Amino acid sequence: MGNNSISRTLNRRRFIQHSAALAGASNLPSLTVLDDTARSQTGDDPTPWYQRPLRILQTVLRESDARNYDAASVVRYMREAECNLLVVNAGGIVDFFQNPLPAANINPFMGERDILKEITTACKAAGIRVIGRVDFRGVEERVYREHRDWFSVDAAGSPVQLDYTRPRLYASCYTGYHRNEHAEAFVRYLLSNYQLDGIWHNAIAVSGICYCPRCQAAYRQAAAKDLPQPEKATQAELDRYMEWKSQAADRHMERMKKTVKSFGADKVYTAEVFSMFEAPAGMHSGIDLYNARDHFDFLVAVAFLTENRELIHYEDLTYANTVVRFLKSMAPEKEAIILYGGNGTSHRYVMDPPQDLKIWLWEALSAGGRFWNCSFTGMHPNATHDRRNAFNNVDAYRFVKEHEKVLSQQAPVATVGVYYSRPTRLFYRQKPEEGDRFDASIKGVENVLTENHIPFGFVADDQVDAKRLQKYRLLILPNVRCLSSREVALIKDYVRAGGNLLATYATSLHDANGKELTDFSLAEVFGCNYSGKKVNTRQDSYQYILQPGHPLVQADSTDTELLINAAYTLLCKPREGAEVICTYVPRVHNQPPEKAWVQEWSREFPTLIQNSYGNGTVLYFANQPDQISYELGHPDLRQLLLRAVRLLAGSSIPVESTAPESVHIGLTRSARRRGDYVLSLVNATSGPGRPVRRLVPVSDIKVKLRLEERALEDYQVLRAQGSCVLQQKDGELELRISRLEDFCALHIRMK
Repeated sequence: MGNNSISRTLNRRRFIQHSAALAGASNLPSLTVLDDTARSQTGDDPTPWYQRPLRILQTVLRESDARNYDAASVVRYMREAECNLLVVNAGGIVDFFQNPLPAANINPFMGERDILKEITTACKAAGIRVIGRVDFRGVEERVYREHRDWFSVDAAGSPVQLDYTRPRLYASCYTGYHRNEHAEAFVRYLLSNYQLDGIWHNAIAVSGICYCPRCQAAYRQAAAKDLPQPEKATQAELDRYMEWKSQAADRHMERMKKTVKSFGADKVYTAEVFSMFEAPAGMHSGIDLYNARDHFDFLVAVAFLTENRELIHYEDLTYANTVVRFLKSMAPEKEAIILYGGNGTSHRYVMDPPQDLKIWLWEALSAGGRFWNCSFTGMHPNATHDRRNAFNNVDAYRFVKEHEKVLSQQAPVATVGVYYSRPTRLFYRQKPEEGDRFDASIKGVENVLTENHIPFGFVADDQVDAKRLQKYRLLILPNVRCLSSREVALIKDYVRAGGNLLATYATSLHDANGKELTDFSLAEVFGCNYSGKKVNTRQDSYQYILQPGHPLVQADSTDTELLINAAYTLLCKPREGAEVICTYVPRVHNQPPEKAWVQEWSREFPTLIQNSYGNGTVLYFANQPDQISYELGHPDLRQLLLRAVRLLAGSSIPVESTAPESVHIGLTRSARRRGDYVLSLVNATSGPGRPVRRLVPVSDIKVKLRLEERALEDYQVLRAQGSCVLQQKDGELELRISRLEDFCALHIRMK
């Protein structure tokens, strides 16, 4: 414990001198870096190691895990579990190395040992890469009292503490000394003295408003105003603060990345980012997946089966696939990784449902994703209190290891694009009158596409341009409320040039700042104008089939005049030339039943319109079939969405299958070799309810593929449980699979 007492006596002047010395040392070439660079230049694969398939284990060690820590046991487990990268505690809150720097908080269970030295040495000898986990969100009281001016304060000048930690840590901000000069020196010391391949910046986000002198000065310089106080500030003032806070977060991440990269281009800097669907209220962190795309060497999205909260639910089985697909859409060249855990995050001492986890991994893999197994309770998953999921990951990890070259740099194939709008997500910080949700509209569309084996990709609003849109035969706008004038112009040009469009509800009814408009920005594209009225159609509400011969309703109209309506409906007036397919029927009260009738079904306001705009075709839903498909799942609305997609996407859909909806099909394409594809089938067929208890095998599956290249060169079955035969016929590929138990994959080469 001697080093701990020595570190406490270092004053700030010595700390600054030590930091400067480390900064100079970091400019010296590293032999390890030079060796890795030479290997990447002369080896078979010039791709940087962190852009190749990663099989990650993270051990978030508790203090007490240092007492009997056995590095050899960790390496042995990693070999058995087919891992090639370890993320392990370095320090920040609790240090797992003999830290000589100020603000050190050396693990009291470690004694004179250096756990970080032991594990990095053992992993390097075994050919396993190691990333150090650092955490600068806050410190314990002793450290705070030694360096009070490093940390956040509230508007009254009192220290800010994190209410979700025990003990309550003293928090730091994006501009403060603790997260910047101190963190830089900390990282430089680690990379100078330990065989680390990079830094994992844990808990990178800062919530709330910090009123420390640095934040006050920086904000005054940027905005010419004092920091706002939420209880007194206008929304415009808070929005201006959040704009500055996001910029401060970007500067902080760039500063940390520059520090890491000063030790070599192959040193990784990355951090986790939370839900792509979360609409944070109040003064949120200013960091989301958009920031991650720009700052991190590979992209990691938190994807546990359940949340770390009192009231939990199981995430949709497709979520791992969804978030990988989104990350790949944003940055296809980077590894997209789900951070999950065999023992989860809400009840960390017992296993998460094992069958769900296996499906979870296959779902991520089918979109070109990788895995990050995060363990919170012990040296490794097989040295903890509940070891039932210790090797749950092995099949998926081994599959990636055995087929690394084939799987490298794969991204989803898509001719259907689903528009993702960050301004729309932020719109939902204030719950709208309708009570709808940002995620439900996207998930409703996604479920219809996934269950019917229709490949799709996401189109992020800040990346949209004419060239990007040209890749898609169909663009779907699932209640994309907020669009800028630039986005509107691009979408109009896309449709005018022959692209097809499917849009729902309040799409384009708000500007990029969330301000409601008097009419749709895309009114002439939709073929209708908004009347200014919205109607609650959640109960006893219907749509009248006005055009029974239209392909969207023809299959139903022989047996019904009405379809269900639900959620909310916008009352719109059709424009000249637009074809009204279905109309809004005002609520028919069901009590008393003798009075539950109307003279005739209303035909005034359309719920579904087809319109021609330039060379493109548009289907606009004035109601919320996407939201209701996810929340209620009534077949009327799901079928309308499916038929709309098939009508607009047509023969561009590359996959067709007889597999049931519970079999999800992934199709990815290599970014490095033209005509190189991986086709995956994930079986999620089980009994009712979650979690999944037992998978039910599926037999005799047929899949047809229509790929850009017309001639089959060769194929290889990567994994199958029954016979798997691929043949070419009339310019298409036909695949027959006799039996699917959990996961099947083929590598297909076209010429």
